[in-house]
Amino acid sequence: MWYNHNSMKRFLIILTLFLTFINTVSAAAVAKKEIKYTAPDGFSINALLEYPNVKGQKDYKTVVLLHSLGYNSEWWDTLPEALISNGYAVLMIDLRGHGNSVYNSKLTRVSWKSMTNKAYAKYPDDVAGVMNYIKADNIKKTFFNDWAIVGVDIGAVTGIITANRYETKPKTIVMLSPVVSAKGLYAPVKYAELSGVDVLSICGKNDTSSIKAQNYLAKFAQSTFVEYTSDSKSAGMLMFKSDKGLVPFITGWINQYLK
Repeated sequence: MWYNHNSMKRFLIILTLFLTFINTVSAAAVAKKEIKYTAPDGFSINALLEYPNVKGQKDYKTVVLLHSLGYNSEWWDTLPEALISNGYAVLMIDLRGHGNSVYNSKLTRVSWKSMTNKAYAKYPDDVAGVMNYIKADNIKKTFFNDWAIVGVDIGAVTGIITANRYETKPKTIVMLSPVVSAKGLYAPVKYAELSGVDVLSICGKNDTSSIKAQNYLAKFAQSTFVEYTSDSKSAGMLMFKSDKGLVPFITGWINQYLK
């Protein structure tokens, strides 16, 4: 299923108007929990889980946010707040070598800049490990029966591979500045094996490399693959700074699948 740029622009306007009228959750009613997960190799993976603190609610539809290479979970702009205000739980994971996930089993600081592809290959298992840790730790709450992924470049590849391996498939995946491969993580084959998961792919208008990767990945789609070109001249997470329509647009897209 394909949309041209003008159709997507009209869709964005409709979704923005819709979001104006839906109920929101006050900031004071948000529960926050720091997650510290130790991977099998001893590396410490840190994440933040936030969700509406609604009395008696046990089931939370969840959006997993996977940042881009060289960034961390602090770069999501207002997307987490927008998703929480729509009633979703948000899991922001700092991928190993980034943000607060920088210590190995020997408590030695490790940066993404010095990591090998062997270390990057552990990203999908790290993400699944954090999710399973939360499932085990929150016995009375359910977070991953209905869920979605938003990933940026290497985060998008990681999201596709994680979704392919995880028992409960996400309802949708949003990719920003998609890549075919990153640090040895290769998306096309795993994406071709991922049926029934609709994808929204977003590129900046000057990001020719991501647009090329997007066009290539579309060939492997087993379900709906929607391409959207942002007016932003930036790429990756920096698009949030220059295109303020992206947050309501992504939130509106996810509402179609999780509401």
